[in-house]
Amino acid sequence: MSEPQFPHGAGDMERIARIMYSMEIDEIDMPHVVVTNISGCTLATYSGPYASGLAALAVAEAERRADLAAGGAGDVRFTVAPLYPGLDLQELEDHPAARAEPEAGTDCG
Repeated sequence: MSEPQFPHGAGDMERIARIMYSMEIDEIDMPHVVVTNISGCTLATYSGPYASGLAALAVAEAERRADLAAGGAGDVRFTVAPLYPGLDLQELEDHPAARAEPEAGTDCG
């Protein structure tokens, strides 16, 4: 069985990988938030912003350890996400494709 091939060639795959890597490097110094989810629940909570991705990661790990120490079963998940600057609301209103209906999901709160 042969390995799957990137449809645009190996050079393009490498270029995309480099772009994604560069984006990740740029994001690490941006403010980040900690996102908390409970397994099977669509509701999330956020804390922060923290000065960088590493600072948010340290908080997420501390929260994970505190949850386990308090008897948690590991069903609470802590992740980090970069916090981008806000967009201009008027600019969004001018683009109908930017509108989305809220998802219906389990109410966990």
